[in-house]
Amino acid sequence: MSSPQRDHIFFRSMAIIIAVVVFAGFARTYGSALLDGTSTVPWIIHVHAVVFSAWLLLFVVQTTLIGRDRVALHKTVGTAAMFLAALMVIVGVGTAITMARLGHRGIPGVEFPDPEGFLLLNIMAIAVFSVLIAAAWVYRRKPQIHKRLMLMATASSLVGPGVSRLPIVSGNTPAIAILVLSFLLAGPIYDLVTRRRIHPAYIVGVMLGFLSAPPVVMAIGATGAWHGIAAWMMR
Repeated sequence: MSSPQRDHIFFRSMAIIIAVVVFAGFARTYGSALLDGTSTVPWIIHVHAVVFSAWLLLFVVQTTLIGRDRVALHKTVGTAAMFLAALMVIVGVGTAITMARLGHRGIPGVEFPDPEGFLLLNIMAIAVFSVLIAAAWVYRRKPQIHKRLMLMATASSLVGPGVSRLPIVSGNTPAIAILVLSFLLAGPIYDLVTRRRIHPAYIVGVMLGFLSAPPVVMAIGATGAWHGIAAWMMR
């Protein structure tokens, strides 16, 4: 099997696995409550679910198009995807603020002392996603960089919320951390095995991903400076 074929299989597989994991996690909480009619979440949560689900599906479609050598269509869809990414940022920030105002401190296994800390976790995840997606757009004509940045943007921002809601894993902080880390390091490990070196795009992605890690966020979230910013955002 040639290196390009192997790469296509890896990136398409990662896109599918991420989508399945995130959908499975939220199906257990949001999905089940929606189906049995017990959901009482604010309207923006439903918008958030639709928009972020669309991104996961689009990510699978895009990796599939490249795998089938539909490069022109991939580029056309990619342009539209940037508008969806911008919408994700807007909806993501709005959802984070809404949940913080309602007093949410996180979910079992990833809980903060106060809503301000949970707000920062979400804001940091959105910021990391924005930076990586913007970089991926800038490097859209350099496939080796572009596809790695897209993978890291999606894995670093969407996997955590999905994994932390999975059966058995939910409420188990070490298990959540290990699973999230495995997704962040899957690309670098693949590079190391197949190329004997890690692409710089992954190094940047992992470093940014760690900025939104709960221990880092918790330390920043405890500062007076952040509480002042959070108070302004939540008013």
